[in-house]
Amino acid sequence: MIIHIVGNRPQFIKLAPLYRELKERGYDQVIIHTGQHYDRNMSDIFFDELNIPKPYINIGVGSGTHAHITANAILGVENACLKLGVNHEKDIVVLYGDTDSTLAAAIAIRKLGIRLVHVEGGARTATLNNPEEANRIVADHLSDIIFAPDNASLQCAQKEGIGHKTYKVGDIMYDTYMWFAANSNGANDVLKIYDINCEDMFVLMTWHRQENTDSKERMRQVLNFIKRIEDTVVCPLHPRTVKCLKQFGLWDMANEMDNFIILPPVGYSEMVGLLKYSKLVLTDSGGLSKESSYAGSKCLFMNNENIWPDLVDINWIKYVDPESEDSIDNALCFAKNARKVDIKDRPSFYGDGRTAKKIADILTNQGFI
Repeated sequence: MIIHIVGNRPQFIKLAPLYRELKERGYDQVIIHTGQHYDRNMSDIFFDELNIPKPYINIGVGSGTHAHITANAILGVENACLKLGVNHEKDIVVLYGDTDSTLAAAIAIRKLGIRLVHVEGGARTATLNNPEEANRIVADHLSDIIFAPDNASLQCAQKEGIGHKTYKVGDIMYDTYMWFAANSNGANDVLKIYDINCEDMFVLMTWHRQENTDSKERMRQVLNFIKRIEDTVVCPLHPRTVKCLKQFGLWDMANEMDNFIILPPVGYSEMVGLLKYSKLVLTDSGGLSKESSYAGSKCLFMNNENIWPDLVDINWIKYVDPESEDSIDNALCFAKNARKVDIKDRPSFYGDGRTAKKIADILTNQGFI
């Protein structure tokens, strides 16, 4: 049995192509959802949209501090696996990305003695101040096999002495992105409902990270930066960010900005469609900053982590600090000059869209399944 453990929307996207590939090969699979994303638009809708079955169990850890989420997820994962009657010799667990759910599952599964696979391993930001960095490090070192999305991630694994169990296979999110880009017009309804003119390229924004939402002043600075962007900024807003804006008394300010269109959370199909029509991405999401290269939209990154160095080196990703006037001026110039990049000229650091097949082949060849 192959057990997939996921907790948030990027992990659902990573899970989908591998689940379908393994299903075609006839393997028995189970999904455990930690419930780290608990809003329906942030969770359940993705299983319908990605054509993967509902989880065997939703542990329901919800929100809270890192310690709260991690502790509850450790207990929940252990209980779910024991209930499944896992076989230490035959079964494997697949983890994705770098959330608290990933860290919790890695600890619980290693203690149970089950073989562990980490998809999107090796990525590093070189700062332990980033909460996800510890999650990545622990998950990689506890795993039996690691699948890295790019050369930079593979090199990080090699420097830490775990290169022998790491394979560069490309980015599994690219598999899903390519499928939706070819088969979906998911943004059309969203654009019509909110009267967004897709002929006038807009800036697509996401905003959710703790360092950009944990203080009133920081959130005010982000809003002031948005206000100075010449283009329309379209933002499917994370429930946590909405909560913080209201808590800090900034919700009215956000809604009254002429160039800022707030959307509810959208499904992945809609997000791919919005990327298709965007001229630029403004985000603090590591996943979306990378996906911007798939869509041909350059990226302003509201974070100081060098998580995708290849894209930074070619000036595809540019950092912006809403607290620095020099950084804002450079970012506004970057945004003003941003243009959609033709598909033949887009970066190609992250594989060819067949990552799920490569992972399944390696697992088979290495005797994991």
